[in-house]
Amino acid sequence: MSLNTSLMKYLSKIKFFSIFILLCLVSFLILFFAHQFFLIRNIELVSDKKFSLANKEELINKSILFANQNQISKKIIKDNFFIKTANVEKVWPNSLKISVSFYEQCVLLSVNNGFFNLSCDGRILQKIKVNQTFLPIINYYQKLNSGFFQTGDWIDYEDIKQALFFINKLKEINLTVLTIDIKGQDMLVFNLVDDKKIVFSNNKDKEVQDYQLELIIKQFKIEGKEYKKIDLRFDKPIISF
Repeated sequence: MSLNTSLMKYLSKIKFFSIFILLCLVSFLILFFAHQFFLIRNIELVSDKKFSLANKEELINKSILFANQNQISKKIIKDNFFIKTANVEKVWPNSLKISVSFYEQCVLLSVNNGFFNLSCDGRILQKIKVNQTFLPIINYYQKLNSGFFQTGDWIDYEDIKQALFFINKLKEINLTVLTIDIKGQDMLVFNLVDDKKIVFSNNKDKEVQDYQLELIIKQFKIEGKEYKKIDLRFDKPIISF
């Protein structure tokens, strides 16, 4: 009787461990196939023009369950210097939809051995030796060394960023800029068509300068006046005819 009881207990333990191992195996198989089911297999790119996404392969075979859309978006913008925005959507069970917008070429910055093609917020989109564009050219009083910068870097010089701000503002009021001569912190000379000039300062509030210029241009259009130079560096702008 005692032997039978011991045998029954032994068989019961074997049965318990067998069931436990079976459950573990089944759980593992479920998790494995579930993991495989949610691996990113497809990436849909949405844009208004064709392009190749750098490091796209790094997203393939990653789990969509743990994919962080904000981190993916930031990495795309970092790795693809021509992309301005990237919106990442999860398409279940195994796809990503990435909608992007691109930087616009804004201006050329003259450097020691060519030009930087800049976006309107100062990102280097391209390095070129010869100008074959119709973009405005910034002539900087300190020639930057091209070798110190990489495509995708941002130009962080305050006077150049100020010039980019005014380029955009002049576009908004339909003034065509040919070149910009940055002659120091207090002299940003914008050379326009018809030999007109507008001078800005980096030491005066840029919004104030923009407001003053817009008022002057509107008033001149109403009165039918032409100008040769508008100097906005002072509290009261100086106008030459």
